[in-house]
Amino acid sequence: MWFYSLLVIFQLFSFGYTESKYNVTYADLDKCKQYNAVNGYNYHAFFKLEELENHSLDNETLVNLRLFVVAAKDAHILLSDLDSSSNDAQVYEIVIGAGANTFSEIRKQRKKNPLKTKTTKGVLSPIDPLPLRIRITKEGLIEVGIEGQSLPLMSATDKNIIAVRYLSFSSWGSTQAKWFYDCPSDDETETQLEEFDPVKNMTSMAKLLYELQMNVSFDPPKWYSPIQLKKLVFTRVAYHSWKNTLETRAITRLSWYDNRTTWVPQEHGNITKVIGFQYLMWTPTLVAKDEAESVTLELLGIDHMSFSYDGNFEFISREISTETYCSLRESPDWPYETNECDLVLSTETNLSPLKMTSEAVSFHPNMIQSDWNVMKITKHENINNNELFALHDGSPRHETILRFHLKRNNEFYDTVLYAPYFMSNVMILLSFWLEGMLRIWANGFGIIILIASFLQISGYAPQTSDPTIFKFFRYSLVCSWLCVALFVLDKWLRVCGPRMAPDSWLVRFISYPYLRVFLRLDGSSNYDNLHRKNLECRDFAKVLDRFVFLIMGGIFAASCFKKV
Repeated sequence: MWFYSLLVIFQLFSFGYTESKYNVTYADLDKCKQYNAVNGYNYHAFFKLEELENHSLDNETLVNLRLFVVAAKDAHILLSDLDSSSNDAQVYEIVIGAGANTFSEIRKQRKKNPLKTKTTKGVLSPIDPLPLRIRITKEGLIEVGIEGQSLPLMSATDKNIIAVRYLSFSSWGSTQAKWFYDCPSDDETETQLEEFDPVKNMTSMAKLLYELQMNVSFDPPKWYSPIQLKKLVFTRVAYHSWKNTLETRAITRLSWYDNRTTWVPQEHGNITKVIGFQYLMWTPTLVAKDEAESVTLELLGIDHMSFSYDGNFEFISREISTETYCSLRESPDWPYETNECDLVLSTETNLSPLKMTSEAVSFHPNMIQSDWNVMKITKHENINNNELFALHDGSPRHETILRFHLKRNNEFYDTVLYAPYFMSNVMILLSFWLEGMLRIWANGFGIIILIASFLQISGYAPQTSDPTIFKFFRYSLVCSWLCVALFVLDKWLRVCGPRMAPDSWLVRFISYPYLRVFLRLDGSSNYDNLHRKNLECRDFAKVLDRFVFLIMGGIFAASCFKKV
């Protein structure tokens, strides 16, 4: 009641005992029900039209409403078949005083698909109630008028009329709107809404667009009409192995046939092709599957669209982005492993499946990649029976799978891994041929480089696998410690090592000429003279030293071959 009091006080002090701007009195509002829209652009409350006391219809009328609204701007009215509404649902949305109270609009969807737009600067008032009349006929005439005026505020025609059963109100942003609905009719002030010819004085293009709009359908075709993906140009393919995600960016070019949007060029100024105006008709929805979230992600954003008189459509999208789940397979070949990631594309109806050839896929010359390179892309088809990815009607989803065959780019690892690994192995192998402290210094330097590079690269390697290169690290580390141990053994045997018996098998083995030549000992010695010498045990340690050298050299050569 506080609003009525403020209204009466304002009328008394501003106009004396006269009526408001639109001749609305307190008695007019007192006969209505009130709803305050104070939560921005949200349709919370839905009122069933058949339950309104003052919604009287005749044989030609579907909606006949008398309303009042008090708002500074952006007064929204929704007429819907359901007691809820999504952005893509077919509804009638009437906006009074949009754009800071500069224009009004009749739409066939929320926030888009306008049927009529008209400049109405200053039509709303934060103090004076605006009396409205809304009428929708069975023939598709939609009229919005201000009570007391002879001509309608806005008129539009829709041949594909929507069933309307519910009424709802909203505002926009921080604007508050006070609605007075279910108001009884006043025959003395009822607006006379006149029929008019909407195509009068229109150009050929405007008349064509108007006729297309009157026959518009936003439902997918009921017949088989495949969507041809003619071009799919990737501008970015980045696989993030630490996040298990595949990021792609691409530009698409699609074409399809829809005979619901056709015309005779001779009847429309010989116009054979229209560019733009994608809001006039149904366009396919391309989605990508993300198995991690068990959802499908809508991809398309139209950048350029054209359609011809025979129903052939074509459009080029903006650069669209996807980020889908792709796990890294365990592989012992790190950092030379490969992986496969799928980009699963589909449409929202099996009557309009996605069709493409392998030749349609290409890479932009300046395509951006990550530390994984795309070797090739293969195409596969699949029928997904998982209920989580079923279509709206519950049927299985026909999918087109683009399989990316990826290989890790190992240039970085060649620098931070193999360069120090090769250097450390060379230093350790060299130490086998040195004597005294030079042997310890060379071996110790090699061990430090080996351990440091091992610790550095362990932060990049997958934690769930044991790469082959790590095994070579461990083998080299063991051989380096054996080198030090044999050095210590040699020093001990020099001081207190016993002599071997001249005829023992060990002496015969150590003094074998070909063995000594192979191990680079003193191969020129004669076996008959050598085996009679009292050889020392340190000679056996020297033989072991040479064998460890050969083993480590073989491991090093194997690691080089494995890298190649």
